[in-house]
Amino acid sequence: MDSQPAVRTFDFPPHLDQAEIENRCARESFTWGPQALWLLCGLIWLFYLLVRDIPELARNTVLFGVGATVPAALALWYEVRRRKRQAVLCPLRGRVGCYRGNRFQYSFLPEEMVRVRPDFFGRLLIVFKLLIPMFLLMVIVAVVMFDGLKQASRPKLQDLAVFIYAMLFALFGFVALFRSHLRLAFFWIPNGKGKTNTPLYLHPRELRKIEEGDAGAIR
Repeated sequence: MDSQPAVRTFDFPPHLDQAEIENRCARESFTWGPQALWLLCGLIWLFYLLVRDIPELARNTVLFGVGATVPAALALWYEVRRRKRQAVLCPLRGRVGCYRGNRFQYSFLPEEMVRVRPDFFGRLLIVFKLLIPMFLLMVIVAVVMFDGLKQASRPKLQDLAVFIYAMLFALFGFVALFRSHLRLAFFWIPNGKGKTNTPLYLHPRELRKIEEGDAGAIR
């Protein structure tokens, strides 16, 4: 969906202070996907430490290192970048101003925000395809870890670390999927050129700030 050009509006202040953001602006919500990726990269490293005595794997140390380090570094860079560029929506006189880094970027009409709402079957699909597999992974890891601890008199720290990382990865993945698909409100909003192609998650509490402000209700 394309919108009319999102022009710069001089009624909006060029900067926002923290008090204004807390009182009347809606901040973009972040999910926990990158954290799960970091845990997965750590899990790769721990798995390699457990099996590095196998000659075939020992000869591929560089591949394991690159495979675990590069995605983790990219995830860290992405996380820092997106948090610095957190979008803040500010309603004013029937329009919504978009700020990044507390600096005004452009404004658009509230009806240009397109909310994506999963229907009943869409929610069922999310539960069965995403949430249940992550929950089952947590249960399987917990059962295997409990059984291993029961049989081993003195479990190795590396063995425990692998199971703990696997459990945390499944937990973070479950929370991220639940929060982004079922808890937060997902919108497509205009970009600076008027194209409605920018994804945005809003907590219901933050969404109410827009609806209770000058912008009115958003459907």
